[in-house]
Amino acid sequence: MPVEFVVQTDDLRQATDQLKANRGKFSDSDFVDILVSESVAIFRAVGTEAEAPVDGKGPGSVRAPLKIVYKISDALATLKTKDLAFHCEPGVITIGSFSVKHPKIKLGKIPDQRLALPIDMSLLDTLALAKILTPRKIADEGMRARVEEAHYTRRSTIAAALVSLQALEIEERQLDHFVDNHIQDAAKRLRETLGIE
Repeated sequence: MPVEFVVQTDDLRQATDQLKANRGKFSDSDFVDILVSESVAIFRAVGTEAEAPVDGKGPGSVRAPLKIVYKISDALATLKTKDLAFHCEPGVITIGSFSVKHPKIKLGKIPDQRLALPIDMSLLDTLALAKILTPRKIADEGMRARVEEAHYTRRSTIAAALVSLQALEIEERQLDHFVDNHIQDAAKRLRETLGIE
């Protein structure tokens, strides 16, 4: 069943502008979730949530790569009507006369509403989140690229620190243990903050 709604062009433009803000290097890997009811569409991406009043014709949820939002935003400049019909089926979004296809446009994906994560989540908190959530949950939340980069940064930071600490005869396992304990402490704090048991 398609997800459909009618939205004012200015409201959709404002929502897409908010979703695009401060994305940085994760704009290619982040997702946007669109949750549609009879009267409102909520647009969520890591660290950002925007709402727009809508006339919901077919409520539901849509998940699409954030780069699709960039294409939608560009197209909005060419669409000159006040109200736009938004229609989504698996693999395709149609807004007015504009249409975009992508195999990762999916219906029915509802994100965990408890995970209101900041767009600029720290390295420590990203590593802590990886301790709390399963790899599947991390992927479902659109955080895989962020977690992979955090693990890479952790490894390279430890390697650089070992070079500096060589004169003190500190071994990699000692430094790994120290970092792991620090991440575990952050995971405990993050669990409490997010209310995850």
